Amino acid sequence: MPTESRLGRSGHGQSGATLTTLQRATVVGLVALSAAVAVGLGLTARDDPPGTAWPPGRQATSCHDVKIFTGQVGSPYNRFARVLRTRLQAAPEHWDVEVVPTGGSAENIYHLEEQQYRTCSLALAQLGTTVDAGSAVNQFSPQRGGHLVEGLRTLGPAHDDLLHVIVRAPGSSPPGTGADVRTFTDLCDRAIAAGPAASGTRQIGTVLLRVGLPGTCAPRLEDSSIDDGLRLLVAGAVDAVFWAGGAGTERIRTELANGVKLQVLDLAQFRDAIAADWEKVYHPPGRYFPGTVFPPGHLGPRDYPGMTDVDTVSLPNGVLAHEQADPALVRRATADLFGDPAEYERALWGDNPAGRRVPDALTVYESPLFCYVPLHPAAAEYYRLRFDRGPGCGR
Repeated sequence: MPTESRLGRSGHGQSGATLTTLQRATVVGLVALSAAVAVGLGLTARDDPPGTAWPPGRQATSCHDVKIFTGQVGSPYNRFARVLRTRLQAAPEHWDVEVVPTGGSAENIYHLEEQQYRTCSLALAQLGTTVDAGSAVNQFSPQRGGHLVEGLRTLGPAHDDLLHVIVRAPGSSPPGTGADVRTFTDLCDRAIAAGPAASGTRQIGTVLLRVGLPGTCAPRLEDSSIDDGLRLLVAGAVDAVFWAGGAGTERIRTELANGVKLQVLDLAQFRDAIAADWEKVYHPPGRYFPGTVFPPGHLGPRDYPGMTDVDTVSLPNGVLAHEQADPALVRRATADLFGDPAEYERALWGDNPAGRRVPDALTVYESPLFCYVPLHPAAAEYYRLRFDRGPGCGR
């Protein structure tokens, strides 16, 4: 398949985490690529596999049945995992792979901790949520019924989620539901479908409420899936839906196609405050790595026909395993993340009118999230083979 340059491409269709050509050239220098390879990387956007076959041939594995913990059926996590399942089942190790629907990031993380799933399971999760799990903060705090989760490792990036705050379009609210919601501050003391209690959506939504509304506001938060939240919104039972999910989420597109008038709020003014909130948690204890945790994001009519363009916050996802995971499974899955990215893009975005892209392998050097949650040793082999070293993380 021909490679295509996107390092110098601008516009809203690309991932918010993508660096400029100059920034990527710096990354290439840091990973000590030869001049010839550096030129090659500067000209290609799609990840070419290592020159040496990796992993080589059929490997010894302790797994037969493999689980991939995802999200709701039809969710971006679920769609991404189905591509990965197909690739793993075609591998010479002959795994039987099950894509497991779940409530999302936090549930997936807790599953990986369970003894029965540590060796032969993978999971998708927001990387920010994964960092919280390894620090027992936010929804993983014992004060909130959670607990520390140790042994989490990454294989590499998945797609980025985007933070949605979905409201009824002005003038379309049922009678008696109050004033239209035009800006985020209009949600003071209103009802919000805020995602399941332990979800990544609820966590980032809680941060957004903390930095975006005055302390005197007391919005009512309802536990809900994206499906239930949209039903409540259309019925007038809530005034907004929080959703941390892939751009062009099918459930939202379906409502629009059925004639429901919806709009996503612009959140650009809160991105710096969300980043500052992150630093309050991780900088004081000294467990802090500089870099962009929440890149800028964009949503518009190419994602949701009829909606206006808005800026928002990107939430990087990753593929996770436990540190005790079978090395053969981890090696194969890591390689499978970067072969033919267009297949993942079709699964996530269909005909992809916004031209969105899944992250490439250089992301592990660009994002501090891969320092907070380190690579599994078997996954690190892939990056060392391609780039001569793993992420430096300040070392």
